[in-house]
Amino acid sequence: MLIEKPLIENIKFNRKRREILNYIALIKYWSMIIIIQWHIYEWKQRLIDYGARMCELLFVSSGFLVGYNYYKRNVPSTNHSSCKYAYKHLRSFYPLHIINSFFYIYNSKKIKFNLTDYEMLFFNFLLLKVWSSNGSFAMGFNGLSWFVSILLFCYFLSPFLLEGIQNISKSLVIFLFVAFIRIAIEQIIKMGAENFMNFNFHHGPIIRLMDFYLGMLMIPLFFKIKFFLDNFNYQLYLQCIFTIIQILIPIIIYFIMLAFNKILIRCYFVLIFCVCTFLISYDYGYLSKINKMKICKEIMSCQMEMYLLHDILNIILKKILNNHWPKNAELKFLIKIVFIFVVSYIYRKLFREKLAQFMDKIVDLFKKILF
Repeated sequence: MLIEKPLIENIKFNRKRREILNYIALIKYWSMIIIIQWHIYEWKQRLIDYGARMCELLFVSSGFLVGYNYYKRNVPSTNHSSCKYAYKHLRSFYPLHIINSFFYIYNSKKIKFNLTDYEMLFFNFLLLKVWSSNGSFAMGFNGLSWFVSILLFCYFLSPFLLEGIQNISKSLVIFLFVAFIRIAIEQIIKMGAENFMNFNFHHGPIIRLMDFYLGMLMIPLFFKIKFFLDNFNYQLYLQCIFTIIQILIPIIIYFIMLAFNKILIRCYFVLIFCVCTFLISYDYGYLSKINKMKICKEIMSCQMEMYLLHDILNIILKKILNNHWPKNAELKFLIKIVFIFVVSYIYRKLFREKLAQFMDKIVDLFKKILF
């Protein structure tokens, strides 16, 4: 049986694009580490808002990776497909979210179990607390959950968003449109139109969805250039050029954040991170080869667990060590991050899949009862 050439090329394309983008994976991991550091390190002075910047970078890169994994794949833009894709991610972290929630209930001295507290707990378990227009309500209990709540919202809409990356011209037009809307909203509110709309630029689901989608919309152009570079005759030159890019981009990002920390508003940092994500996504540099090592992949495998556990583990570690902490802030952070990594890694290897399977059984039971 003869297979047409375009079909053969499409099969090769589908196989090749499933390779992990190693350097973006590394940047995502370090972004998560910096967010954890932002929360648990004893800062004397904060020259850069690392928390805000790394969240922007994470949403852009997450959208980029979803687009990379599902570009030119048959993903139906249906409610069933959305629910299935969102649940695929939900089952991996929701049990840990429940553990977190019960720990905060046990440890918190502020919960008085009045009507507002019950409401907050109810929406926390449903991962809907972040949708509240009341900032203290949205971030007040188990504040870390806002990130996974919005990320889940982005995953839920991903099958529909993927419709926008079918070709380069369509994706570029949508990219410019979304970027314009993103900038316009923030600029209008900055100019004093506080009653324009109720947006939160840090934990607002609609704002973060736009950041996520901007990352995804770069994918058709990424593959167009990648096909050209894969057929480039001078691969050694490519490796040298992209190794330099991989070294320079994090340095450039740092100095941009330092120089424009209180000058640029968030939307412009998002666009800067779009450009940086696009440039570092090409895995031709030598740093990508290092990151392919099994030990690197193992270390980076538990980043979501580290994020979800870092606050409660920091609290536990403080109680254990009490007054026996070293005075040096860097050494103290090193002890914390190693402890967080070890516990998170153990959880991922021993408990994550078992708890996810238990959650599958509960969901199946509800399906039988309801349907």
